Amino acid sequence: MKFSTNGLIIREHHVGESDRLVTVLTRDRGLVRAFVSGARNIKGKKQAATQLLSYGNFYFVKGKDAYRITEAECLDVFFGLRDDLAKLTLAQYFCELCGVVVPEQDDAGAYLRVMLNCLKFLETDRLPIHQLKAVAEFALLTLSGYMPDTDGCHACGCEDGNFYFDPIDGVLQCETHRSPHGIPVSIGVVRAMHHITHSTIDKIFSFTLNNDGLKRLSAVSEAFVLAQLERNFTTLDFYRGLTEDIRN
Repeated sequence: MKFSTNGLIIREHHVGESDRLVTVLTRDRGLVRAFVSGARNIKGKKQAATQLLSYGNFYFVKGKDAYRITEAECLDVFFGLRDDLAKLTLAQYFCELCGVVVPEQDDAGAYLRVMLNCLKFLETDRLPIHQLKAVAEFALLTLSGYMPDTDGCHACGCEDGNFYFDPIDGVLQCETHRSPHGIPVSIGVVRAMHHITHSTIDKIFSFTLNNDGLKRLSAVSEAFVLAQLERNFTTLDFYRGLTEDIRN
C-alpha cells in the first residue's frame, strides 16, 4: 500500500544513528506515523523535508509493521520561527495539541489549514501572539467536537450583563448562574470566542480586541483546552516559563 499527500511534520524522534520516526499531520489521512531512513544524514535528500515543522508532499509506503516515507518534497519550513524561542515553543505546543486531537486515518484538511495559517502568521508577526494562540486552541478543539456554547447564558439564555465562561462545562454563564469555575469575560471576548468557533477557516483570524482582551481570550482558551482534554502539555508549560521570564 502506498500513497502521497501533503502534510506537516508535528513530531520527530531519532532512531538509531541516522533514521527518524516522524508524525505527519496529513491533509486527507489524519495523523500518520512513519520512519524516514537516513533522515539525519546531512547529505540526505529528505533531511529538510522531514524535520519538525516542515510542510511538504510525502510519499508513504506501508511496510510489514509501519509506514515509511520514501520521497519528500519540501514546500515550507517556517525558518522564521527558529529565530525566536518563544515563537518556536508556541508552534511546538500547537503541534503537541494536534497530536492529541487530530484523528488518524481520516480527513484532516481543516486541521492542516488552521495549523499552516497559525504558523505563517506567527512567523511573520502579522497578528498578536495572544490572538494566534487563542485561535489555534479554540479552532482545533472545535474541529474535534469540543465546541463551546457561546450563545448567551447556558442556564437562562440571557445575552446581556456580566458573563463568565466555565471551561469545564464549556458554557457561558450570567452573574446569577455563575459556577465556581467561571472566568469573567467581557462581551468583546465572548464575541471573539463565538467568531472563532462559528466562522469558516478563512475568516477565523478576522477580529480585533485590545491587548487586555486578547490576553483574557488566550487565558480562557487555554483553560478550555486543559479542562476538556484533562491533561497538561510540556510545551505549553515551557512556553509559560519563557513568557514569564520575558515579562519579568
